[in-house]
Amino acid sequence: LGSVSRKVVENVNCPVMLIDIENLWENMARIFEHILIPYNGTTGSNKAFRKAISLASSIRAKITVLTCLEERSTFGLFKTKTNKKDFDNEYKLVTHEHVKLKKYSSQHGVSPDFKIIKSNVASHEILEFAEKNRIDLIIMGKKKFATRFEKTHYHSTIEDISKNFQG
Repeated sequence: LGSVSRKVVENVNCPVMLIDIENLWENMARIFEHILIPYNGTTGSNKAFRKAISLASSIRAKITVLTCLEERSTFGLFKTKTNKKDFDNEYKLVTHEHVKLKKYSSQHGVSPDFKIIKSNVASHEILEFAEKNRIDLIIMGKKKFATRFEKTHYHSTIEDISKNFQG
């Protein structure tokens, strides 16, 4: 360590990460071999996708884009034909969006896998997928809630994943 680095490490009250700049990309490639991008079509998930593609391009990491489609029941307990139609329409829209993402990523030399799964609680499905598929890093875009009511009453997928991801 240099003298400045040594003093910082010895006197700071928080974790310090020292990086070998010469081998930065090589080291990152070993750490982040498989990156998961939960994608829901929002501006935040779009930004996360673009950042992940940039990173994957630099370190040659495998990328998986995962979209969770919620199964909804019209009357609480029963699934109807209308629910099935709505789900099928949503599935088609997501597939179309994935085609756009694939085009963008191929322009950057990256070939992600795209997965669409049914879910009741997206964060649970994302965490389960990450565990089963040996994900090293999850990159998500953050949504800003507009009101205090939203912050209080809406479940945060990002918060749930950040608390429970073991990768």
